[in-house]
Amino acid sequence: MKKLLLIFLIFISLVNAQNINVVKEMPDSININEVLKVDINIDNPSTLEKSYDITETIPQGFTLIDPKEPDNIEQRNGISVMLYNWRITVQPSKIFTLSYKIKPNQVGEYTIPPTKVNDISTNEIYLSQPKQLIVMCVSDNRCQDNENYINCPQDCGRSIKDGICDYISDGKCDPDCEKEPDCNNTKINYNYYIFGIILLFLLILIIKFFKKPREI
Repeated sequence: MKKLLLIFLIFISLVNAQNINVVKEMPDSININEVLKVDINIDNPSTLEKSYDITETIPQGFTLIDPKEPDNIEQRNGISVMLYNWRITVQPSKIFTLSYKIKPNQVGEYTIPPTKVNDISTNEIYLSQPKQLIVMCVSDNRCQDNENYINCPQDCGRSIKDGICDYISDGKCDPDCEKEPDCNNTKINYNYYIFGIILLFLLILIIKFFKKPREI
């Protein structure tokens, strides 16, 4: 009887030791007026029913769409951070999917933090991978605000100062690069112009000097 009990306890410990998978799914880029839908997939690889507490941190610069209100607000380094919280129960060998919708307030690059999942039965914490998001502009032929060549190539060309260095020799000087090949060529040509003007000025002075009438 004791041996059977020991085997049963070992089996339970092995089941509980199985790692769960937390996978966050979302597009890599959206336009500024679009709503971002995020799916969180959480599996239960064990043969027992599992309950999880899920915490999702919403990055700065987003408006909540669905759900419209946060479940909690935390102060982190003096900044108010909105959180979604769920408690779910997942059947053995099943996957549970949570979804929410948020909307970016401006163009730019954002990092959606990892989803935090707490296995209530073991108190173990599991994290998803963080996700990167590029919010693209809607073209209006003006490079402004947080727009740059990456999130708004229609409005921000490589030769416009937008905070992004595009180090490539393409005949266009990027003012955001310190040592850009095309900018160096531009400086060399500019120096040639200055040198030519100085030579022309000296030539005019010399001609005037020799044409000056001699005194008798």
